[in-house]
Amino acid sequence: MSDTFTVLRDCLVAEFDVPADRVEPGATLASLELDSLALVELSLLVEERIGATVSDIRPESTLGDLASHADAVRAAAPAPVPAASTTLASSAVS
Repeated sequence: MSDTFTVLRDCLVAEFDVPADRVEPGATLASLELDSLALVELSLLVEERIGATVSDIRPESTLGDLASHADAVRAAAPAPVPAASTTLASSAVS
């Protein structure tokens, strides 16, 4: 089981009160009784917690499909650019 799937499982159990024994890779979002509002909320949670934008969540999508898609989006994203140093060298003024 991937880390992404684990995050999805934890979100579904904690945020949507889905029984943990129903959360498996082959389960569809519809079978978990998530309505359209819940799907939007889930997509926002995926973006927040996994760092992948998944705007095309459909009721017939399986959790395994969603996890794989989120992993693919993350893998395709460019690496973050390190922040520039904010420390400035001080210079003596004569």
